[in-house]
Amino acid sequence: VRTRAAVGEGKARGALQMAEPDPPREEAGPEFARGLFDSLVLGTRLGNELPTAEQRGYAETFPPFNQAMALSGGQLSGMISGFMGQQAQQAAAERFGQLEDASDRFESVVGLSDRLLERVDSDLDAARGLKNHAVVDAAGA
Repeated sequence: VRTRAAVGEGKARGALQMAEPDPPREEAGPEFARGLFDSLVLGTRLGNELPTAEQRGYAETFPPFNQAMALSGGQLSGMISGFMGQQAQQAAAERFGQLEDASDRFESVVGLSDRLLERVDSDLDAARGLKNHAVVDAAGA
């Protein structure tokens, strides 16, 4: 006899195994590009507003700041590690979890970002090639 929890767990596991990547969508045009651009501008603005090392040193004299940073740091590390694991980078996720130095962690995230952007570029090239072959096949038929 299986419990509801076991049945639900089995369904979730099956859904994860059966999931396939979404095919490229044609509608990801100007609206998507504008949204992406807006997100990049916002991220850049927020990054530029981060406190300097001197300002952070002062803020660290307040225990609530340190507590909030420790909580946020733990949450962010967990999300990054989970994202690495999700992107079939389990070894990278395990290495990331073992890193203590912030600059090493940053470099690990930069490396993941580079690999993912290279994958996106490769997938876009492949999609363009498939699209070009489809046009040639249709014209030749």
